[in-house]
Amino acid sequence: MELNPNETYKMIAKVENINQGVHFCNTTIRTENGEHINLKLDFDQLPLVCMGKVYEFEAKAIVKIEDELVLKCLTITPAEEVLSDTDLARVLEHFYVYAPVPMLEIKKGIEIYLNHIKNPILLSITKQIYKENKNAFYMHPAATKFHHAYVGGLSHHTLTMLKLIDPFINIYPYLNRDLLYAGVILHDMSKIGEISGVDGEYTKEGLLIGHLVMQTVDVDRVARVLGHQDSEEVLLLKHMIISHHGQFNFGSPKKPQIGEALLLWFIDTIDSKFTVLGETLEDTAEGTFTSMVSVLDKMRYYKTTIKNDKE
Repeated sequence: MELNPNETYKMIAKVENINQGVHFCNTTIRTENGEHINLKLDFDQLPLVCMGKVYEFEAKAIVKIEDELVLKCLTITPAEEVLSDTDLARVLEHFYVYAPVPMLEIKKGIEIYLNHIKNPILLSITKQIYKENKNAFYMHPAATKFHHAYVGGLSHHTLTMLKLIDPFINIYPYLNRDLLYAGVILHDMSKIGEISGVDGEYTKEGLLIGHLVMQTVDVDRVARVLGHQDSEEVLLLKHMIISHHGQFNFGSPKKPQIGEALLLWFIDTIDSKFTVLGETLEDTAEGTFTSMVSVLDKMRYYKTTIKNDKE
């Protein structure tokens, strides 16, 4: 990259390395065209960068010593806050192994379900929380290692669960569609604060509180702002979120006590387990057994030689 003294440059790039010493700190980034560039940072900029994450960097070329030009970082902004949906989708697929469904398709699908919520209380709360988290929601993994542990995994997992709702309601019409849509969209939203992002590390709040409680608190916060805190919709929505791991030994403070909470737990379990099983079977030869699947009690599964009928 050719530099001119005192010229300012903007670039979308992924953090590849972060270095610091007593008197210095810098980061090495990789741009979309594959250039590796070193940026000098101030110490107060260090908390703004995470390994593996994509940002828009603004930097100025300055003369350091013996006419050597270096890039001094001026601003650091997460890519999802400055790029359009189309540009962000392109960047994500360039820098990461993204979810198996394109970001724009996932986003369109989730927002269709969101806008189909008819109950005004559930709609207003879900829309507000979605709006607050939308930028990070399509970047985040759903877990650190067990299921959907890739960039975009959180939203991909959510969309798959949403697609499972209507077939159940067609068979069991006593279930409330609006509660289920809202509960599924929000149930894992606080994983954005529980897991630090692409590096897949748990945050302090994630370790000490966890996303079930974090999201229940968030629903309560928004409900109070909107004046819905005493409604049955809010009570049931909070119950669904805090009970969606189903059992005490799975980290659930409460067991499901309404049909919608029970189904939320079941379809969450279905997608997390069947997704991992499908990924494992892809790497398994026909007529043989998989390796042990951790999310399925470390059982080994046989991959049949029988083909699906394509008619």
